[in-house]
Amino acid sequence: MLHMHRRPSIVEFNQLLGAIVRMKYYETAVTLLRKMELLGINPDVYTLSILVNSFCRLHRVDFGFSVLGKMLKLGIEPNTITLSTLINGLCIGGKVAQAVRLFDDMIREGYQPNLITYTTIVNGLCKIGETIRAIRLLRTMGEIGYAPNIVTYSTIIDSLCKDKNVTEALKLFSEMRGGMSQVGRLAFAQELLKE
Repeated sequence: MLHMHRRPSIVEFNQLLGAIVRMKYYETAVTLLRKMELLGINPDVYTLSILVNSFCRLHRVDFGFSVLGKMLKLGIEPNTITLSTLINGLCIGGKVAQAVRLFDDMIREGYQPNLITYTTIVNGLCKIGETIRAIRLLRTMGEIGYAPNIVTYSTIIDSLCKDKNVTEALKLFSEMRGGMSQVGRLAFAQELLKE
């Protein structure tokens, strides 16, 4: 593709980069981005978000933040996916406090976290024993119109059980069952929790 006569568009590059990342060839994606820039093709928010994702998957969230800095320097506004990817990278790297700060900054700056962002933070909080904060965030999700999914609920229920707080876990399970039965997914919820 790089040796064709016609220069590929940014959309074509993004499609290629996305496919490479889905195949988990993160280092190849980073190399391809460098070649893209050498060809004079300017990256956009999607290109750079793919690069952030690649660095986070390589456990180099620090490089992901460097890409964020590059975005801002180029006048490219990061999006929710960019910031959520960094939050996930921080959580995976055990830097949950930094992830929570970025999450708070994201909201303060006017970005709207998505369900994946919330679930990532909930998971990170549970991993460091901050289950009560995770429950508060679960409540906030409901207040702003996000219906927590089964992953969000089961993460907190698992954490409550590990904390030997079975009473709260059962309350949350009942709440989840009520929500799942409303959307016809009660059997799925029960099956998942058996696992």
